[in-house]
Amino acid sequence: MVYSVIAAISSVLGLVFILKGPSLSFYIVCIALLLLLCMHVKSIRINGLIAVSFFSLYAGIGTLAEARHVSVYSGDETVIDATIHSLVYVDGDSLSMKVKSIQHEMIQVHGFIESEAQQAFLRTLAPGDLCRIEGKLRSPRSPTNFYQFNYKTFLYEQNIHWIMTPNLSSLTCKSSSSGFYNKIQAFRSQQIKQIVEQAEESSAGIIVALVFGERMFVEKDVLRAYQSLGVIHLLAVSGLHVGLVVSVLFFILLRSGITRERALELLCISLPIYMIIAGGAPSVVRASFMTIVVLLFLRFKQTVPPLISITAVFLLYLALKPFALFQLGFQLSFLTSFVLILSAPIIMNRYSHNIARLAAVTTLAQLASLPLILLSFYRFSLLSLLLNLIYIPFISFVVLPLAFLGVLCSLILPSNINLPFLLLEMTVPPVHEWLVRLDGFSLFTVLTGKPNAVALFGSILLFTASILLWEAGKRGWWKLLICGLLWIVISQWAGPFLKKEAVVTMLDVGQGDSFIIELPRRREVYVIDAGGTLHFSNEKWRERSSTYDVGRDVVVDYLRAKGIRKVDTLILTHGHMDHIGGAFALADEVPIKKLLYSAGTVEGEFEQALLRELYKKGTKIHFVSKGDAWRAQSSRFIVLSPSGDEQDLNNRSIVLFAEIEGVRLLFTGDLEEEGERVLIQTFPDLQADILKVGHHGSKTSTTEAFITQVQPNMGLISAGRNNRFNHPHPEVTERLFDHNIQVIRTDLEGAVQLHLYQEKMKIIFSSYKKAEQQD
Repeated sequence: MVYSVIAAISSVLGLVFILKGPSLSFYIVCIALLLLLCMHVKSIRINGLIAVSFFSLYAGIGTLAEARHVSVYSGDETVIDATIHSLVYVDGDSLSMKVKSIQHEMIQVHGFIESEAQQAFLRTLAPGDLCRIEGKLRSPRSPTNFYQFNYKTFLYEQNIHWIMTPNLSSLTCKSSSSGFYNKIQAFRSQQIKQIVEQAEESSAGIIVALVFGERMFVEKDVLRAYQSLGVIHLLAVSGLHVGLVVSVLFFILLRSGITRERALELLCISLPIYMIIAGGAPSVVRASFMTIVVLLFLRFKQTVPPLISITAVFLLYLALKPFALFQLGFQLSFLTSFVLILSAPIIMNRYSHNIARLAAVTTLAQLASLPLILLSFYRFSLLSLLLNLIYIPFISFVVLPLAFLGVLCSLILPSNINLPFLLLEMTVPPVHEWLVRLDGFSLFTVLTGKPNAVALFGSILLFTASILLWEAGKRGWWKLLICGLLWIVISQWAGPFLKKEAVVTMLDVGQGDSFIIELPRRREVYVIDAGGTLHFSNEKWRERSSTYDVGRDVVVDYLRAKGIRKVDTLILTHGHMDHIGGAFALADEVPIKKLLYSAGTVEGEFEQALLRELYKKGTKIHFVSKGDAWRAQSSRFIVLSPSGDEQDLNNRSIVLFAEIEGVRLLFTGDLEEEGERVLIQTFPDLQADILKVGHHGSKTSTTEAFITQVQPNMGLISAGRNNRFNHPHPEVTERLFDHNIQVIRTDLEGAVQLHLYQEKMKIIFSSYKKAEQQD
């Protein structure tokens, strides 16, 4: 048993060392291996030999994988002949699919659909179709914000180096039945389309997720609820599904007169086909291959310990796909499986009641996965354990069997008499509605932020010690468990309050503005504008089920990663969509104590709706104008504009002067030339160290007279890449450079943090700037 664990850990170390280099995760795994070796001193020589052998073997595998991880394309190609290699996902006016070129390289395709007829044509495409695609290749972009999901790395780990933006009007495809894999994928695609068309939207998503391993059709609010409440794993195809399929097929084969030996052989042949149909995720591959190993041993009347089986599958998987090690699905699937297999004998012997066993399994799985969950999602639900105890039986014994039966019935029956689908339509929507409502109670969600090394390592040690004490039958195991939870929460929550510096962050929200101010010791948190995405079309066919919201996907994500649980003051400079559009999502996800809004008539419908929504949520609303001011400890804030009678909305922007840790900052919203002229006339002594350049660097802002008086050392420009307004204007940037002002632009450098302390400033850029410099 120990040999298997040492081999698995050593292989992980070898891959991490080669593919990622020494890191926190590398050293944590190193310490785990050393502790394991020290626990078995008598056989330390053999254990050491196994560790060195597997480390060296997988270091070699990693080196070979890295050498092969290159593209055959230069990026200048405009025509690609390729085979569709995934589901063709059409969502409103957007297209997404993976294709495999004739040079055997995978390419991610993202396209914009121009017409309803084009959309209808794309819906007819299926995996295996041969296509000639004209378009542009571009390298995936590195994250432009702190803590942002690294889509470039995600694609790289799948050996995808390019994203193609196709000219869909010239796309030509033809059906192809060549290749066994393509035939299975085409069948899978057809069945998914049929279910989505036949079943009600409220139940179709979970049917497709449970049977075919695709979550993209699950309603977005339901999917978020599953994720945040800690039950998302129930939508993943795993051992439960494989066990159900194998059991039913084995029963049918035996009843058909086939011998036990032949039935086992047929099951071994059938499971790889099922893996493809079920989506080929790490959890289904793990469960399928473990089942194949067990079936083969049964065929020859032998037994195999589960730990040996999972270790063999783990090592084989990593040998074939080394980069899978860094995928969250792979990590969660194998980590929880290892823990449960090691603990299974104790659970079975110690607990006789099924509910007690389920509680023990669920608790162990939650503990094992919690550090990984916090690293990715920054929070956990206090209801997770209870919900798992309720939802595991519901999904396992009600929804899953009905989903499988419904899919089988859909092959021969119309949807209006498909009894399993009808039963699912009666049971699933109320349960999902309850789940979504439960997700709305933030009281049960513990937001930790991204764990620091101390919190992460300490909690892992305490959780491990708790599990070991439980396995040994000691009574105090639960005390260490509680200590582990308290450690990670307290160490995360206390960290910001020990920091004496203030942090000002300019987020990259595209063509818009959003700034986060954290005062020293995080006494208060201010958000100045929340960005926003402009939508220009109301055509029904263009509507997407999954839309990008800069407030939710950038601002809220950043606040969560920082562990910020509330916003003390939201300052919306004026009513344009690129400044207030993300505020709805922000208000939905984060409590906002106070809103500062520019004085004057609120004319826009969106503005009015937003103010009503904030008022309903208990936010205190203040309309501010020139002269309003406040202090927060040693920091001071003064509203310099508007007066409230400005006719132009841009010139009605809140202009905020802030002095934080002795550093003077001037936030100007979308103030234009006329507003700047009034400002410097009203405040002839106005100066600032840092200027938030007005109106994204528009030609109509940041005049010579304004810069000459304010005399900033740094100019911050928030603008979208290749935006249609040509912001910032070359004349503005040239003017800033002429005054020796350091210019930081989100379109070129991504997000930036300014750490302020005792009149000194430290600038930290997101990984985007470093990546662009390397490229």
